[in-house]
Amino acid sequence: MHARLYLIALFSLGALCARGGEKPTLHLTGNPSVDFFSDPKRMLNSSWSVTDASNFDMADESENGGKSPLLAGVLSLAIPGAGEVYTNSYLKAGIFAAIEATSWIVAYSYNKKGDRQTDLFQNFANAHWSASKYVNWVLENLGTLDPTGQSATYWGNRIYPNGYDPAHPPSYRPPYNQMSWHGINAMEDEVRQTPDNGFSHLLPPWNDQQYYELIGKYDQFSRGWDDAQDDLLSSGDLPVKSNSKLFYQYAQMRAQANHYYDVAGTWVSVAIVNHIVSALDAFWSATRLNKNLHAEVRLRPQPTEFGLVPVTEAKIRFDF
Repeated sequence: MHARLYLIALFSLGALCARGGEKPTLHLTGNPSVDFFSDPKRMLNSSWSVTDASNFDMADESENGGKSPLLAGVLSLAIPGAGEVYTNSYLKAGIFAAIEATSWIVAYSYNKKGDRQTDLFQNFANAHWSASKYVNWVLENLGTLDPTGQSATYWGNRIYPNGYDPAHPPSYRPPYNQMSWHGINAMEDEVRQTPDNGFSHLLPPWNDQQYYELIGKYDQFSRGWDDAQDDLLSSGDLPVKSNSKLFYQYAQMRAQANHYYDVAGTWVSVAIVNHIVSALDAFWSATRLNKNLHAEVRLRPQPTEFGLVPVTEAKIRFDF
């Protein structure tokens, strides 16, 4: 539509000039933006000549490719590979993005494995380890474990509020509401004051993370397992050593859970390092790109049969 209007205008102007027998003082270049929207003074014959080319030769040259190193670094620190996309380093962007995705997928997968394994060994402990069995064994062997301490009757009545009968010791399972944990820890604290008997820790509250760790880690607690032999100790049996296979089986189950969590933690560390490395790389890539990219924009007059026409030139050079 614009082209048709332009041709009609040219035709009309030519007809008017022919009828009047006059030569127009305004030259048309054939460029609508120049003929109708440029400064009219520049369309006059007297103002358009090759000698005036210098008036239009305006250049803007920049050695900066317009990539902000700081922005590139921040983008990749937030999302690895984003800064590389910003600096047109698409291959590296893909690599960093792939490492990021892999890291979190593997970390999540192994963390879930650790959670499942934790549920497994905790349920195993609740089924096969008893705090009351452990306490009853300690009470039966107090004379050997702590010859100078309080009697079994004294500690038994403090631990079992409903009373303690050595001939018929109570037997409970989790959550052990019938037992005083304060009494258990007080007895353990006194027993561990005697050297070389193998007692070093206090039993943490049931269902605590440390509870599940210690019962499968220290021989002191080994007599609480179902298959442990409740034999009476002599001084030659000290320090206490485990005689339970379940004790070692449980320790392996916990070790497997810890292994899963360690793998998950390692891949989280990989993801963190990936963020940092990607940010540094994006910062360096933007800096290098800016140094190697040279852009030049120039406005110059182009001689034509209708006069001088302003022409814009853009030149881009990248040094490898």
